[in-house]
Amino acid sequence: MTDLTRRRFLALTAASTVVAGCTDIAADTSPVVHAPGSSPATTTPRRTPKPATSPPPAPPPAKLQANELGQLPVLMHHRLVTSSAGAYDQTPDFFRQELERLYRENYHPVRAIDLARRDLTAVPAGKTPVVLTFDDSTPSQVAFDSAGRVESDCALGILRGFHARHPDFPAVATFYVNRNPFGLSGAAVPQALVRLTALGCEIGNHTWSHPNLHTLSRAEAEAEIGKLAAMVRGATPASPCGTLALPLGVHPRDSSVLARGGRGSTAYRNLAVLLVGANPSLSPYHRDFDPMAIPRIRCSSHRNGRGPLEFNYWLDQLATRPGLKYIAAGNPAHVTAPSSLRQSLAPGLADRAIWWN
Repeated sequence: MTDLTRRRFLALTAASTVVAGCTDIAADTSPVVHAPGSSPATTTPRRTPKPATSPPPAPPPAKLQANELGQLPVLMHHRLVTSSAGAYDQTPDFFRQELERLYRENYHPVRAIDLARRDLTAVPAGKTPVVLTFDDSTPSQVAFDSAGRVESDCALGILRGFHARHPDFPAVATFYVNRNPFGLSGAAVPQALVRLTALGCEIGNHTWSHPNLHTLSRAEAEAEIGKLAAMVRGATPASPCGTLALPLGVHPRDSSVLARGGRGSTAYRNLAVLLVGANPSLSPYHRDFDPMAIPRIRCSSHRNGRGPLEFNYWLDQLATRPGLKYIAAGNPAHVTAPSSLRQSLAPGLADRAIWWN
C-alpha cells in the first residue's frame, strides 16, 4: 500500500466513524486546508491518538445533596399553536421558555420508558430527570421536510435546535400517538415512526381512536390499545410501545386491561400508564412509586387555563423545598439518598443503596 493509498484509506475510515455517530442536527463538512504550494500527501501531519481517559469521579453525595428518592416532573404537552386557543395549547415561544427554565435548573430529559424500567443511569451527577411527553400526535409536534429532516418550527425541531445549542440537554421525548400520527397516512406513518425511534425518542400508545375508555367494554378497550400497538410494532419491531397515556385521563372500567391484553398481532404489554395531572412523580426507586399511575404536570400557555400555573408552581416547589427534588449522584450502579429516607427505598434495592448524612 503506497503512502497516498494509506492516507485515503485512513480518511475514509475516519469519515465512516463520524457518520455512524452523528445526528442530523449538524455535521462538520469543512474541507481540509493545506499550506500553499503543498500537496495532501506531503503536508498532512501524523497525529498521535490521545489515550482514553476515564470520566472524572462524581462529587461526594453530600456536596451534591444527592437524592435519588426525590421527585421529578413528567410534563404533558399537546398542540403547539401560534395563538393559544385551548386550555392544553402552547405557543412555540412558551415551549422555548420552558426549555430554557429546565436547562437553567439542571434538568436532564429522559423517556417515559426509562422511568418505567427504573433506568435513570444516564442522568449525570447533579442533574434532575425530566420526562417530556406529547399527547395526540398532532402535526405541530413532529414534521419532516421533503428530505426527511425535522422541521425547525415543530416541537421536536425546537427541542433539537435547543440541543444543538446545549449539547448536554438531550433532545429526547415520548410521543403518544393515535392512528394517524402527526397527520400522516399510508407509507408516511411507518417512515415517521422509524425516524423518531432512530432519533432516540419513544413512541407511546394513546389508543387507536382516542376514545373515552370508561364507555367501552373490555374487548373494545383491548382492541383500541392493541390495534395501535400493532401499528407501532409493525414499523419498529425492536421498539414496541411500552407505555400508555390515558385518553382524556379516563380509566376503563376494568383497569387490568391497561397492563396487557390482545392476542396474536394485537397483543400488548404496558410497563407504565400516564395520567392527566397534576403533580411531580415519585422516584422510580421510591417504595410508593406506581408505574401504572404516573402523574403529569400540564404545560400550556392558555392564560385562562391552569397550564402556566401548574408548570411554574411545581417547578418552584421542586426548586425551593429542601429534599423534595430528585438529584442524581452520578453513580449508576447505586441508589443514593440521605440516610433519613431509608424507609422510602423500594423493596429489593437495599444492596444498591448508598446513604449519606
